[in-house]
Amino acid sequence: MEQTKSRAKKFINDIIVYGIGTLGSKIITFLLVPLYTFFVPVADYGYYDLCLTVILLMLGIVCLQSHDGVLKYLIEAKDEQRKRQIISSTYPILFNNSIVVFFFTLLISLFTPLHYVWHTAVLLIVWAFYEVEINAYRGLGLNRSFAAAGVITALLLLVFSLIFVVWLRMGIKGIFASNILARIVSLFFIEFKTKVLKNYFSRRAWNRGLNHELVRYSFPLMINSSCWWVIDSSNKFFIEHYLGLVDNGLYAVVLKFVVILHVAATIFYKAWQENALQQYASPDRDSFFSAIFNSFCYGLAALLIIYCVIVKLCYPYIVGSEYQLSIIYLCPLVVSAMIYSISTFFDLGYQCSGQTDRSMPSILIAVAVNVAGNFALIQPYGIFGIIASHIMSCSVMLVYRALDTRKYFKIQVSRSTCIILFLVLVNGAVFYLVESLIGNIIYIAVITCIIIALAPAKVKEVLKAKLMRH
Repeated sequence: MEQTKSRAKKFINDIIVYGIGTLGSKIITFLLVPLYTFFVPVADYGYYDLCLTVILLMLGIVCLQSHDGVLKYLIEAKDEQRKRQIISSTYPILFNNSIVVFFFTLLISLFTPLHYVWHTAVLLIVWAFYEVEINAYRGLGLNRSFAAAGVITALLLLVFSLIFVVWLRMGIKGIFASNILARIVSLFFIEFKTKVLKNYFSRRAWNRGLNHELVRYSFPLMINSSCWWVIDSSNKFFIEHYLGLVDNGLYAVVLKFVVILHVAATIFYKAWQENALQQYASPDRDSFFSAIFNSFCYGLAALLIIYCVIVKLCYPYIVGSEYQLSIIYLCPLVVSAMIYSISTFFDLGYQCSGQTDRSMPSILIAVAVNVAGNFALIQPYGIFGIIASHIMSCSVMLVYRALDTRKYFKIQVSRSTCIILFLVLVNGAVFYLVESLIGNIIYIAVITCIIIALAPAKVKEVLKAKLMRH
């Protein structure tokens, strides 16, 4: 019992730490958007967004998703020598891939007139090193350094943006310079405090076998990341091609309001990833994993239900009149985000077991379902067709992974979880049928009482403890 409480306490503390790091950086990044749009021409900002999209695709390829690999192997490492071997075998992957990026960029700059190709390449390489470094902090148990890196990077990004974009009026070059310098300075600052590279990186500790093992583990995760990028990006291209720029604008605006659910799921995933890797070999693994799964589904569904109604009530005041029609797409989009987030829970089965290659069929099937669904549904149903296709692809991936990972752990879904997931469907009906302010307020009051009543026992214990302290 004491062991269970200590594990639950650690997991909650990890969520708080990761929440501080993630939310702090997200808030500052979000606040920079109006600053950039005020000082940077629309065409330039649109071009930067395109460059950023390419960077997010290439990031996993340059890293070979080794930031997930270094996390797993460091958590499982039993001694300091093993940790040195892991870190010393990871960075050569980045160095070699960075050289490839350099020569590839040189070829592009010689034969094509693409703007800011070198800015994009430098930011890509710096970002890749940043991702591996901060995940090394997590693997070494330096979670506070991980959170600090996120906050410091965001603050530096704000400062450098004010200097380069606002004061020096460097435009898109200022945005690139701010992002590059923020990550470099942040890494130097945290390294000065933690001395991770100084203590753990050594050319003599490089291990060829371990290097190949890291690549074998991380490569399927890189494929997964790239495929999911294809799904998200293809949706936008389908809308633009078949429906036009106006519908694409509506879709883009409402997607901004789905980010909160992705942020919440990301915070949970980072905390759960670390704890799952640590507790995978424990004798009561299935019961512990089941308790976390039910709490996760409860929290995600509760957030979705309340969030949808609140955004619906506030939408006319925070979105321009020409964009307000997009609110009709919010509810199914957040449902899609929830299904995808739940599927990532089962993805940890592949990571914990080291059999990451088994995750590939699920994402490849999801890509096929999404693309086929887009072709079949976009013309008769418009944006709703795209969203339906996305929900189908996420659902297929969730079912596949839930069944396939039973060989790694068995999840027992509680009755409360089933009820609150059913309430998500009820919430969808209320979202479209109840229009009056009073009706929505009454609904929020009633559904909040139900959500509290359905809370898992562990969640109630934590809330009770918090209230008793005050």
